[in-house]
Amino acid sequence: MKNFLCALLVSLFFMSTSAQVSDSLKLGKTNREFFIKGDQQYKFSEYKKVFTNPEALAYMKKANTNSTVSQVFAAVGGGFIGFGLAKELLRNKTVYRNGIAYKEKQAGGWGLIGIGLGCVGVGIPFAISAGKNLKKAVDTQNQGAGSDESKVTSYRLDIRGNGIALSYNF
Repeated sequence: MKNFLCALLVSLFFMSTSAQVSDSLKLGKTNREFFIKGDQQYKFSEYKKVFTNPEALAYMKKANTNSTVSQVFAAVGGGFIGFGLAKELLRNKTVYRNGIAYKEKQAGGWGLIGIGLGCVGVGIPFAISAGKNLKKAVDTQNQGAGSDESKVTSYRLDIRGNGIALSYNF
């Protein structure tokens, strides 16, 4: 009986220590559970509750702004593409003159399609930047507030005056 109770206590001890919930932040799969901190799930709009590190909060604000800009460009571009395609598909028009039917071709919508593709192309870098800033915000929040040793090496293209330089920062 003593062995059974000892085994039961040891197993309960290991179960209780492994059931601890960590405070690390991770990204969820959907918008309803966008941030998962411990066992709580937060929406994207509740990012001010999730991020306590000021640097991570700044990254999150940049990600939010870039995401909004990319969505605006994508919506405008999609509207131009859709309107241009509809105009291109429906460009043959039947016109009646003196009782005789003529088929006339109106101006197509390829210009509108091009404008739409340009708007979508402008929005893509903003969407990529939003994703990168979101990942930086989560990584910074998980590392903690006082870690300056986590500097990352990076390359940067500098354009000054009449020259171009590639700088390596470490």
